[in-house]
Amino acid sequence: DARIPLNNPDNAHTMERPLRIALVQHRRNRFDPPDNQARMNRVLPAIENVDIVLLPENWRGVAPVSGAELDDMLAMWCEFAARQNYTLLTGGTFVTDGSRVRDICHVIGPDGTVLGAADKIFPSEPVGERAYLTGGDRLPVFHAAGVTFGVLICIDMMYPELARSLARRGAEVIFNPANIPIARIGLWHSLIRIRAAENTVFTVFATNTGTTYPDYRNVLGHSAAAAPYGELVFEAGQESGVHIIELDIAAAHSLRARWPYLKDLEAVDDFSGETVSFAPGAR
Repeated sequence: DARIPLNNPDNAHTMERPLRIALVQHRRNRFDPPDNQARMNRVLPAIENVDIVLLPENWRGVAPVSGAELDDMLAMWCEFAARQNYTLLTGGTFVTDGSRVRDICHVIGPDGTVLGAADKIFPSEPVGERAYLTGGDRLPVFHAAGVTFGVLICIDMMYPELARSLARRGAEVIFNPANIPIARIGLWHSLIRIRAAENTVFTVFATNTGTTYPDYRNVLGHSAAAAPYGELVFEAGQESGVHIIELDIAAAHSLRARWPYLKDLEAVDDFSGETVSFAPGAR
């Protein structure tokens, strides 16, 4: 396949075999973190022969955790990742940071070390998240499992500039841990297809099931993945479970040779122009 650079100095490590992802669709009890944690503690050690595991946002529940609690959780997640030799994306956890609460997805490598974290940049205004959540500023790209990727937590997928930033820095996959109501699943599937096509990346979206949104709309699964050509390549139903999907990362490189959207933008720093107004009666 023809390939073009991905603005990634390490792109020589790009996988020649399919990337195997375990997408976990979790049946969440919104107000019972111990139950959610106990069930996830049974799921994660049973996942094997995959490269990356993706959890949904707030699968543990909506109660924030302290720094000490987070340390204990990370230690356990690191043990699971190292034991099963996968890279773990922890979804999105509300973490207390002094007087603030942030929504954070940690990325843990297959050696059991925390590689870094991505923040929810823009908490949702329509459902009132900004009353208790503080937006973060961490939007890294990660090199792990033979692929370059980024993470956009839930509503951050609505901001094309964030996805474009990740793609221009070399992301081949954008992961979207989320908690999306069934009434908006059609919109969300369209969204991940558009983000995939406009950035020539794969997008992988994991949501909860059997639970509710902050405004109490039903959340009923339908996690999904989209290919760089803009079509869904996987969609779950409403049931909870671990779904194994395979992504042909080389296809993203090949398509970028035909759809040079990112390359076209390399020479452009900004777009500007005059504002033209219509004046009634003017000749």
